[in-house]
Amino acid sequence: MRWYFRTSSLVRCSYDPEPGDAGQANVNPDLFVKCEAPSHQSATAMIKGLVRRALDRQGYVLWKRDFMRFGNDPWLDVNRLSRAWGKAILTVFDVGANDGATLVEMLPAFPVATVHSFEPLRETFERLKARVSDPRAQLHNLALGEICGPVPFYVYGSQGDGSLMNSLTPDAGFARRGGWEPKIVEVQSLTLDAFCESEKIDRIDVLKMDTEGFDLAVLRGSERMLREARVDFVYLEFNDLLDREGIAGGSLLPISQFLGNLGLRYVTTYTDFVQTDGPMWVCANALFARDPRA
Repeated sequence: MRWYFRTSSLVRCSYDPEPGDAGQANVNPDLFVKCEAPSHQSATAMIKGLVRRALDRQGYVLWKRDFMRFGNDPWLDVNRLSRAWGKAILTVFDVGANDGATLVEMLPAFPVATVHSFEPLRETFERLKARVSDPRAQLHNLALGEICGPVPFYVYGSQGDGSLMNSLTPDAGFARRGGWEPKIVEVQSLTLDAFCESEKIDRIDVLKMDTEGFDLAVLRGSERMLREARVDFVYLEFNDLLDREGIAGGSLLPISQFLGNLGLRYVTTYTDFVQTDGPMWVCANALFARDPRA
């Protein structure tokens, strides 16, 4: 007796009953077949096709990481460029760490890197410490900017009400849009150049910033490291292309010009969200890189 199976799109089939098979006269050759297993390669391709079609019907898109377009995953993009240029990601700065949401993404993305995270507000820094215990994360209760010493820090909202956003500028765009009045506290600040000199850090592979309109000031405090080509990637937040009246920071083109003069080129952008309940508000990020062959 041979084995027969119902036809499937995953196999090649032929009908070949043996004489004397029980019920042979009642076998419908369109329903029961002798099946040959496909090759491993063709089976894999067919399974991938089925998965893609199933995801597509549910509104999802399946991409292989190596084939993803630039502009979807910043840490993937950094890793792809660093591999292409033969560079290792060993030192990462996380400026404006908040409670560590980005830090917990970067640690597995850069598995051999030391990540220095900076969060100036004491209450938020305590939540950061409670969230992250990886020994590769070096946590600093400190602001980075253009000044070494105490500086005013503007705290908006409170934990749990959806508006806990802080800045070193009193005219941050998100605060102007929301009409929020800040509580002003004093925090300690250093320039990035001074911190690197103090800690004997001679290279930053990735400089990530999320400082709510203060990024250009952080970059000005990093000018020595940037000018000496000691920073390879810069990833930062922006809300518009050009400066707007009454709003400090958050515009991309002045930052792009500043970095371009110091040898870093624009790579791509990543839009987090667009708010339309009121004046349109865009929250996006941009990646810049230093091409070692330029």
